[in-house]
Amino acid sequence: MGKIIFRFWLVNVLISVALFILYRLVIAETNTAATGFLETIIVILDIVVNLGFSTIYLFVVILCSLLFFLNHIEKIRRNKVLSFLTFSGIPAVCLALLIIYILVGVYKYHMVLDPLKMLLLFSVIYLACTILEFVLFRKIIEKQQAVVKPQQ
Repeated sequence: MGKIIFRFWLVNVLISVALFILYRLVIAETNTAATGFLETIIVILDIVVNLGFSTIYLFVVILCSLLFFLNHIEKIRRNKVLSFLTFSGIPAVCLALLIIYILVGVYKYHMVLDPLKMLLLFSVIYLACTILEFVLFRKIIEKQQAVVKPQQ
């Protein structure tokens, strides 16, 4: 069982690192043309905010990947809801909070910051990946439980 959980954790870490690198590349490729001093300061602040969001994203993704190891506990592994929460619980909560924050910004200020849009995009991609990993994990677990039951 430990090998299966470790493989899923490793795949999740690789996906996380790939998304983080892609996030940083997207930040680096953003249009930073500024004609005046004030625009240059705004561009620099935008880059700093993007880098801050990408760092927060990295820490949340690392925390989410570490929660995979809770599936070593048999009670969590056998319960589909608890197992789903170890895979996609924190990303789903973070995504919901981010969507609420964006909706409040749209309602109150009639605008959304570009760094928040980018963070939302990468958060949705990561959540989709964790859901896919959970579905594959459940299939493997159910297959193993079906093999173990006839032998008993």
